[in-house]
Amino acid sequence: MHVLILGCGWIGNIFAEKLLAESPHKIFASTTSSDKAIQLNKIGIHSAVINFNEPIFPGKELATNSFDLVLISVPAKKKEEHTACMEKFKRLANFLQKIKYHHAIYLSSTGIYPQAETTIAEDNIPDEMLDKKLYGAEKILSSSLMRLTILRLGGIFGYDRVPGKHFSEKTCSVGYQYANYIHADDIINVILSIYRSGITNEILNVVSPHHPIKKDIILRMAHKYHFPLPSSFLAATEKQKVISSEKLIRILNYQFLYPSPLDY
Repeated sequence: MHVLILGCGWIGNIFAEKLLAESPHKIFASTTSSDKAIQLNKIGIHSAVINFNEPIFPGKELATNSFDLVLISVPAKKKEEHTACMEKFKRLANFLQKIKYHHAIYLSSTGIYPQAETTIAEDNIPDEMLDKKLYGAEKILSSSLMRLTILRLGGIFGYDRVPGKHFSEKTCSVGYQYANYIHADDIINVILSIYRSGITNEILNVVSPHHPIKKDIILRMAHKYHFPLPSSFLAATEKQKVISSEKLIRILNYQFLYPSPLDY
């Protein structure tokens, strides 16, 4: 399998290493750091430095190949100015229009949804209530690319990323919020399941189906991984949303490796 990973960050790395460990896939990747590109090349990933924030960027060596799967992991960052972010995604879409590929998957975020005291599915929140930057990035790609699947990922954990560790000996202000988390291994499995099933032109929430409050997760993780508890937990002040993954489970007949964040 020929795979292109655009924006090879933490999830891209895990995905690439899993593929390389299984069989001799040919993997190409882009990164914005020359040091990261060197590291990726050392482990067998053909890498190029591409920054879609720049009006002119290299990467012709990637465009000359054809790919079974393109994994788009370029983020729409909170700190980015909106217009600059949209221009970045237009350049990304233009780049991909020049590439031959069978299937593209874009890693978006459940951060696209507003705080709401309800269970949120992919289609029950009006477009005007979605985060403008994240929604704008999705729309640019979906209107420009064929055979695209959009995955809206929950808060990502697994491996060295442990829920709640950040709050050790600090005041935790989110302890009574419901968790909308996803384990990195489930993300990788979902990506591969979507590719193998051939499902395209869908938007799917990728979130563990169980939603304990974050305080319970932090207490469990602190005991399991031996880190200090928060100094205190503040009462909830915001509306509590729950992100549904029912559509993903139904379409893929997917069984989560980690149905609950309590098991991470």
